[in-house]
Order: sequence, then C-alpha cells, then structure tokens
Amino acid sequence: MENTRHRRTKRRSWFWRVVFFLVMLGALSVGTLSGYFYASSKAVRKTVGALWQYRGLDVAQAFPGQSSVTLLLLGSDENRDNKKRIYTKHTRSDTIMLAHFDFTHRRISVLSIPRDTRVRIPEHGVHKINAAMAIGGPELTAETLREWLGVPVDHYVVIYYNAFRRAVDLLGGVYVYVERPLHYDDNWGDLHVHLEPGWHLLDGQQALGYVRYRSDSDLARIERQQKFLTAIKERFRHPSTYLKLPQILDAVDENLKTSLSYGQMLALAWFAKSVPSSRIEMATLPCRPGRSYVYVDEEEARRLVDRLFFSPPASTATPPLPVSTIQ
Repeated sequence: MENTRHRRTKRRSWFWRVVFFLVMLGALSVGTLSGYFYASSKAVRKTVGALWQYRGLDVAQAFPGQSSVTLLLLGSDENRDNKKRIYTKHTRSDTIMLAHFDFTHRRISVLSIPRDTRVRIPEHGVHKINAAMAIGGPELTAETLREWLGVPVDHYVVIYYNAFRRAVDLLGGVYVYVERPLHYDDNWGDLHVHLEPGWHLLDGQQALGYVRYRSDSDLARIERQQKFLTAIKERFRHPSTYLKLPQILDAVDENLKTSLSYGQMLALAWFAKSVPSSRIEMATLPCRPGRSYVYVDEEEARRLVDRLFFSPPASTATPPLPVSTIQ
C-alpha cells in the first residue's frame, strides 16, 4: 500500500515537472521570438516606443484636442531615365484620396479624386490635379484641395510603388474578384496586366497592375482601388499576418513620405481596425470625363464633400474603442 502511494506521488511529481517545463519553454520561445523581432526590426522598436508614448495607440493621445483628422493619401507614380532606372523626383500622383477619421462618431469617410480632374493649382494656373505633386509635392496638393474643396487637410502620406509591391508580397498576396478581363502591356513602364474574370490571389506586381489599370476609364480604376482597400483590410484580420508585421512595417516605413509621426500612423491604423465596415464609406468625386480633363459636377461635389467631411451621422456618437478591446 505504501509503495502504491509512493508511485502515485512520484507520477504526480513528474507530471507537474513536465507541465512546468513546457510552460517555461513556451515563455522562453515567446520571449526569444519577441526579442528577435525587437532586435531585428527598426519598425518594431519604433512601435514599442509609440505604444509607450501614446498609451496603447490611443488617438486621443496621438492627436490631442482633435475630434477628427483628415489625411491626404497619395500613390506616387514612377519616372524612368533613358536607361529605365526608376526615380521618384517630380513624379505625379497616380492615386489621390482624402480619408476623414471621425474619432467621436467612430466612422471613416474616403473620397477618391480622379487624377485627371481639372483644377486651379495656387500660383500655377489650371492643370490636372495630379500635376500638383510634380510641381510642389504633397504640400501643394494639400493646399490645392483646401482651396478647391474647402476641406482642411491635416496630414499627408505618399506611398511609393515599391512599398506597395513589397507589402502585398509579405502578406502572402491579396484575394480580389476580377469582374471583367484586364489586359494591358507597357514595356517601358514595366506594367503588365493579364487577369481573367474570377477570384485571384494577387502578388505584389499583379496587385499593382490591378490598381493601376486604366484602359477602361479612370472612374473604373478608382472603383478597383477602393475594392482593393477593402480586400487589404480583410487580409489584415487573418492571424497569419501578425508574424509578418515586423517585415511589413519595415517595408512600408522605408518607402513612404509623410507628415505624420510613426506613432500617429499606428494610432490611425488601430482606430481603422476598430471601425466596423458598415461605418466606412468610400465615394468618388462626382465628375464627367472630357477629352483631356475630367470635369467636376460642382453642385453634387459640394453636397458630397459636406456630407463626408462636415456632417455628423444620424446615429448617436460613441467614443473610440481602446486598443485592448480591438479584435
């Protein structure tokens, strides 16, 4: 009897030793992995600093005294010299969007502006809107939009093609439904699009072709860009993307230009993650195509801008969710 109790005690002792060992091994693995990410990724180190600075990426801390932020998003075109080497100086904007983050009502409004829209650029006369960036950078583009639409642009972000391609590849591609055949070849610009209708898992180069394709119309192109943004948001919900975040953050951080601090960008990203899709509205500036320019319907555009950027929603305001509650 005594021997039996001794054997049971010994078995329980070994059981708890194994449990303890596994727990310690798990903790060590997590600690080692976290330490590796922290040491190997500049973006991760900056993220840790932002978490400390803004108390968990709270938008109220990142943008004190502001109930909303309007961000100008620009996708930069690429220039090539006579040897086809890429350079980004004096490039035009290939994509133009205004994103309004309403912290009080927890909603996001995104307005796409056709790149060929006819506008008056301050001190430079009449041009297509995408020329503003080539003339005076994102600052002049923001100033043009402020004077033209009356929207107070708080910050800007310029994303270059290389960051776009790299981020999509690191995500493992993005699923997109193609509604019609898309075929286009530009050997000089290294843009080749060959997509048939149906679901596709697009890699970085294919995704860039998908959002840049414009052989049908600039408005159809904008619609594809908005669909791709929605697909990206869904992709980021997948748990497998978390381990890739250090590489993605590094790739994006090294290939963009912005007036935001790194922590402010992360705070906006966390806020966007907490906003349900039903409270995100994407729209395109009402316009009609012409021979050389796209012309805006001024009355419709004014009503749309007022609704997206200045009118509160009918529903009751709710405060932003803290980061700890975001799923």
